[in-house]
Amino acid sequence: MKSRCYDSYPVVGGGSGLKTSMNSPKLGALGVALGLFLVVYGPAFAAVSLIRPPAQVAIPLIIAISLAVALFLIFTLARRTAGVSEFGLSIPKFRYVGLAVVLGLPLAFAAGWLGHLFPSKGPIDTSGFPLWMLWLYFGVGASIQEEIIFRGLLQSFLEQRWMTTSWCSGASLSPAVAFTATLFGIIHLGSGPIVIAAAIVLGLVAGELRRRSASLLPAVIVHVLFNVPGLLWP
Repeated sequence: MKSRCYDSYPVVGGGSGLKTSMNSPKLGALGVALGLFLVVYGPAFAAVSLIRPPAQVAIPLIIAISLAVALFLIFTLARRTAGVSEFGLSIPKFRYVGLAVVLGLPLAFAAGWLGHLFPSKGPIDTSGFPLWMLWLYFGVGASIQEEIIFRGLLQSFLEQRWMTTSWCSGASLSPAVAFTATLFGIIHLGSGPIVIAAAIVLGLVAGELRRRSASLLPAVIVHVLFNVPGLLWP
């Protein structure tokens, strides 16, 4: 049986030129999203390059600065929308929390198993970090920070402007989810192909949970679970 894939668009008046007329604004929104990404991370890495702190200080500094910039942008952009709930800052229905756990546990196990089957060195040596610091930075801090940036700011921004869903063999996927998941994989280039692939899969799962639940909490839960094997099984 042939698979059938197509994109659905909101009906705003009809006309065969609708899809073509939407392409230009879509590209513009993509460019702005990439600009937001640079605005979020630029000050953080500039500060680290200027101060040159040790890794144990550089990591929380990057997390704190990028998170602060992302939240500032979210609250600024939220003034033009229905509020911060449009960026996932809301409480989800309980079933999505349960779904996040159900999806996150096997994903975490698979990622941990593959990570030890095909070990790779990350861009930062964390072997000298105490356990509490690893849990605080990577178990909690990075999970919240990255979800707010990627699924909260970037994915929400694109979804508000693209408003399309791709359907393939009965399954739907937002192009905004796919783009932010790919970008999330790209920022892990220094960690090897297994980590990149795992980051993209995590991005797709977290992005779909964010889209369907209208909340960032399920995405954060999946992300935390995803990071746990690397902390328990270094």
